[in-house]
Amino acid sequence: MASVTTRKNGSRFITFRDASGAWRHITLGKAAKRYADSLKVRVEDLVAAALHGHSPTDDTCRWLSGLEDRLYAKLVAVGLVPDRQNATIGSLLNAYISEREGDLKPESIRKLRQTETKLLEYFDKDRPVRQITVEEAIAWRRSLKDLGLSEAAIRTHSGNAKTMLAEAKRRKAIDANPFDTLRSGSTPSKYTRYITPDEIDRVIAACPDSEWRLAFGLARYAGLRVPSETQGLTWADVDFERGRLTVRSPKTERWEGHDQRVVPITPKLMALLQERFESMSEGEARLVTIGGKGAVIRRVRRIWAAAGVEPWARLWQTLRSSCEKEWAMTFPQFAVSKWIGHSITISGKHYANSVPDELFDRAASATPTPTATCAQRQAQRKASETAGKQRKSGNAASPLAAQNVADSREIPLLSANCR
Repeated sequence: MASVTTRKNGSRFITFRDASGAWRHITLGKAAKRYADSLKVRVEDLVAAALHGHSPTDDTCRWLSGLEDRLYAKLVAVGLVPDRQNATIGSLLNAYISEREGDLKPESIRKLRQTETKLLEYFDKDRPVRQITVEEAIAWRRSLKDLGLSEAAIRTHSGNAKTMLAEAKRRKAIDANPFDTLRSGSTPSKYTRYITPDEIDRVIAACPDSEWRLAFGLARYAGLRVPSETQGLTWADVDFERGRLTVRSPKTERWEGHDQRVVPITPKLMALLQERFESMSEGEARLVTIGGKGAVIRRVRRIWAAAGVEPWARLWQTLRSSCEKEWAMTFPQFAVSKWIGHSITISGKHYANSVPDELFDRAASATPTPTATCAQRQAQRKASETAGKQRKSGNAASPLAAQNVADSREIPLLSANCR
């Protein structure tokens, strides 16, 4: 990737190709061969980082932090590192996002660009990053609130800013990240609407065709993300014999082992799949092509009205969270989280954040177990016998004891066959 060349007069230089394919040279003068070879290794690491859009190794970053200005300026001149003194926030943000366009999904790039816009609306794009203070970073976050953004949006922008400037710190363009102290991360969901089994059954019955019925069924009975997961389904993903559905997840595929998951096919979902199979015409590949916005919302409003169901916010996400809650009433949470496609921690933060009325009703109408009933009867019998002994021995002289005796007379004896 890089090579060391020695001239006849003993001076050396390193040659490499940059990201555009152009040859670049770093002159070293009459340097020792061992020194030139060690520098070549560092250059190769920096070139690889620039080509593939990742950070240099920690060892190289530490080496850069202690590098003397003259050699560092040579690396700047060939585009391997940003200028220590003149790196601007505009150039750093653009470089970070551009380097990751091949690795991140378009939606992730879009969100990073949104954060870039918010930052450059507050800070001049030519402002040296080294001049931005922690107080200014905090003031920028406060300005987002003044614009009327939600706390969730503010946390997202703050997290993006921290990540992008952290990369500048790793590359030693700055000594400290002024955005490090900002609160970021996801916020727990406050929307707790639970779509009951009766409601979703009525909605599905009001759908115009089998594709619409299956779309609602996949979201509510299998917890699929619509449209990112539903639109990738084919009949090869449906195991009718074992009652299992293989789901590919574009949202989580960048994490090892999370590119797909297997979810159970419930009896209701099985009926919808069979109906869809019988109604699909020859040559149709995808089970569902319905999206999530625009005309879809207008159609859903008509379905809600026909079903007589109160509309809910976050159309498909609410169905997905309702599916998880219903599963959690029956199955162990580790299995539920595996089926739904996220960790138990995320379940508690965003999905299992309320208890459906259905579960309260089930608990309130639960029949006591034989063991509990037997224990209750034994406790009542013992209380009655104790009260009788106290009356015979005259130990009920104190007001409290007298009250205990009186109370015990009110406890009915239950007929029981406890042993």
